Order: sequence, then C-alpha cells, then structure tokens
Amino acid sequence: MKLKNIDLEDVTGIRNMSFSDNPIMSRFNNISQINKGNQTFDDDDFLADLLKVLKIKSLVVGVGGAGNNTLSRLQEMGLKNTETLNINTDAHDLYYSNSKLKMLIGKDRCKGLGSGNNPTIGLEAAEEDVDRLKKILNTDIVFLTCGLGGGTGTGAAPIIAREAKKNNALVVTLCSIPFKSEGPQRRLRAKIGLKKLAEYSDTIIPLPNDNLLQFLNPNASLISGFKIMDEVLIRSIKEIVNLINNCGLINIDFADVKKVLEKSGKYPSGLIGITETLGGNEKDIIQKSKLALHNPLLKPNTSEVDRCLVSVSSDHKLSLSNVDKIISTISNEVPQDAKIKFGANMDPTLENSKIKIMVVGRGPISPYVRTAVNADDNIPFQ
Repeated sequence: MKLKNIDLEDVTGIRNMSFSDNPIMSRFNNISQINKGNQTFDDDDFLADLLKVLKIKSLVVGVGGAGNNTLSRLQEMGLKNTETLNINTDAHDLYYSNSKLKMLIGKDRCKGLGSGNNPTIGLEAAEEDVDRLKKILNTDIVFLTCGLGGGTGTGAAPIIAREAKKNNALVVTLCSIPFKSEGPQRRLRAKIGLKKLAEYSDTIIPLPNDNLLQFLNPNASLISGFKIMDEVLIRSIKEIVNLINNCGLINIDFADVKKVLEKSGKYPSGLIGITETLGGNEKDIIQKSKLALHNPLLKPNTSEVDRCLVSVSSDHKLSLSNVDKIISTISNEVPQDAKIKFGANMDPTLENSKIKIMVVGRGPISPYVRTAVNADDNIPFQ
C-alpha cells in the first residue's frame, strides 16, 4: 500500500501536543494516580475505569432558529455518544425544537419573545445567562451550528464559543451564510458574527447558501434548498462524532482529530466532505474520493491542506485495493508535505459493497472567514 505522506509520527506513539490544561488529561491524571506504584501490571478493572474517564465528552449546540432546526433533525436521526443542546431566545421555537437539553437565554432581556433579528440583543441574552452556559459547556469538544445574519444565532453563538474555549474545549463551528438576495444588511450582520465566532472557534466551516443554487432545479422550493443545507450540516456533525467515538479496524482517535481541528494561526480553517461509492467501480471510487476533498458546497482551496484525515467505511468485503485507490487519490490531490492519517471502519449498514468516504482537513481558509477576520473591528451589528 502506498505510504506516501502518511503521518508516521503516530506510529511511534509520540505526540508533541500540549495537554497541560486539557480536561481529558486531568481526568486521566486523577485516576492514574490511584494505580500508580501499586502493581507492576495494569489489570482489566483498572483499564475499564480508565476508559470510562477517557471517554470523549462532546456536546452539539444549536443556536437560534436555524441552529435549532438543524439540531432537531440531527436528534431525530438518533445521534449517539453525545449530548445535544438547543439554545434560543424564543420560547415558542425552543419548545417545539427537539434536543436532549434546552436553554432559554435572556429571560429578562427578551421575555421569551426572541431577539427581533437584532444580534446585539442576542449577545446580551447570552451574557445574561453566562453562568449557566459555563456549567453546560464543560466538555471536551463543542460542535456549534447556527445561521448567521439574524439575531440569536449571530449574537449569541460567539459568546457560547467563548465560554466553551474558557473551559478548554475544542470548538468546531458549522454555520450558514445568507443568500446575496437577502440583502446587504443581513450579510453584513453575518460577516460581523463570523468575525466574532472566528476569535473563539478552532475550526469554522461556513456554508454559503448561494452555493446551493448550482445543485437545485430553478423551480425548487425554498424548503428543499434549506433541507439540503441541513443535511450537509447534520451529516458533517454526525460523522465527526462517530469518528471520535467508534473503534475502527484501522483507528482514528481523538488525538488525531484534535490535530486536524485545532486552530493554528490567525484564521480558523477547515474542510469536510462525505461521499458514497460502489466498491466495484474504480472510476467512481476515484471520482467520489476527489469529490469528498473538493466539496462543491465549500469550494476549498485544497493546495492549502496541511493535515488531513481520511475515513473509509464499508461492510466486511472492503478490499485493500479499494482503500489504496481512495488514499492514493486524495494523497495526490493535496500538497506533498501534507500529513495524512487514514482509518477504516466496518459498517454493516453499508450493504452491497457500498463505501463511505469522509475527508476532514486543516489549512483551507474560507474566503468568508478571511474577509470577516480582516474586517474593521468598529463595524456595529446594526
């Protein structure tokens, strides 16, 4: 199998990562001290206890109307191994949303009636409940989803990301960018919200609504367009959560995911793509491998990729040659010095030799993120 660009640092077990303030390592240190010096070998009872505390704690947070809608659909799909939390200033929307946990913020400021499309009010509502946010955001990784350009999602999401970072969580934000047709004011609010989110997010993946137009029939309804965007957000979050929590034939662990998702530099970056192909069609395997990397909804600049995770899932008939085709294709599409880690997972739900390919990368900076971060600090929300 082709080994070019594979991250051999992981083969040695040596990881040059800073865990000094990491909640996972704090839990590990606490329990490891119990067994230290007591015996030469570690028995299964000790290892079982250790696995319980090392289990990655993840939280998916939907903020505002759009975020609540996405998370409700995600909850209906039966997402496992994570908590889900919907946050809103609108009591009516929050009541009819679907998540394990709910939080109505800004009861004094908004009276449960929403933010009136004003991000400043959304921000103030989040600040009003900052103590409650601190408690619930005490986790290892936070996935934040919202629509930018409105009130609650745009104003409150950056405060939520900030409090998650204060708890040393890894923050991954997936947000939608308004259509150009929604007007300059809404897009300006979205840009300022994105700038504030970029300060506290490790990875930001903005999904521009305008990119939907190339996939939709001209007569397609507005609802069908938003359903497609929701589906992209849902699958992206679901697959990353599964990647962290599932033990594969060739495993990708949280340390691997952390290297790709954690922020490095001024601009948070990120790409994700998920495709499916049939194992018996070599041409389709190569085409879908490229499509996973060059996600047309994101249009990433793949020449900027410096780290990349490739996860391949299929049934027990997954062949070595097909895995090699996928890894080789993606390897040839990114810079030669990019570090690639791949994993393979047996998924019995993928019948008839169907193969699912997921690519998660670091390096490509969305032009929306770059423009937002470089924007004047004094531009007001309104």
